[in-house]
Amino acid sequence: MTGHQVANAAQAALLLDVTLRPLLGFLMHAPRSASEVAAHLDVNLQRAHYLLGKLVRAGVAEVVSVQPRAGRAVKWYRVAPRWFISFEVTGAETLEAFLAAQILPRMARFVQLSTNLLREHQPIWGYWLEQGPETSNLRMGDLGGTADALFVGDEPFLLNIGNNRLSRERAAELKRRLIALLEEFSDPETAGAPEYTIGLMLVRGGVD
Repeated sequence: MTGHQVANAAQAALLLDVTLRPLLGFLMHAPRSASEVAAHLDVNLQRAHYLLGKLVRAGVAEVVSVQPRAGRAVKWYRVAPRWFISFEVTGAETLEAFLAAQILPRMARFVQLSTNLLREHQPIWGYWLEQGPETSNLRMGDLGGTADALFVGDEPFLLNIGNNRLSRERAAELKRRLIALLEEFSDPETAGAPEYTIGLMLVRGGVD
């Protein structure tokens, strides 16, 4: 498969399914067998075959080779590495819904992971609303105060939504530095290393 693929409606539904993103990325890098998919996703072989079948029937994945192994045929599956998914072929009625369908499930997952980590550190949490330089600041903590040790300490956990007043030039420079920082820490996958979720949004207008 070369060039790029243009998705139809059925393909778009699968390609934009956030739960399938780990599988799609795995199959885009190299042809994989069902057993490799099962191991990568930590699911049983039956589930792996089911997911691969869905992708093949929709034309998202294809069988690129069938190789004999231990007296039986083993299929290898591949997904094209580049797709264009037009807004018009999705089920979204508005551009807002189109964006929200990708952002909101990830935000919900991020909240779930954050909650699990918070419970490990403190069973009871609350908010501290305090005066800031230009607006009020809302920070988490307990009756003893804000959880500075967790949020600004050595624990690799960061949860913050805020507003900054920046000129267009300064905002562009911030964007450039953030992208460079992410690229600096985008090391090749390390077997056994924990996976971290990173979300960045820089939007003019701020979030109240």
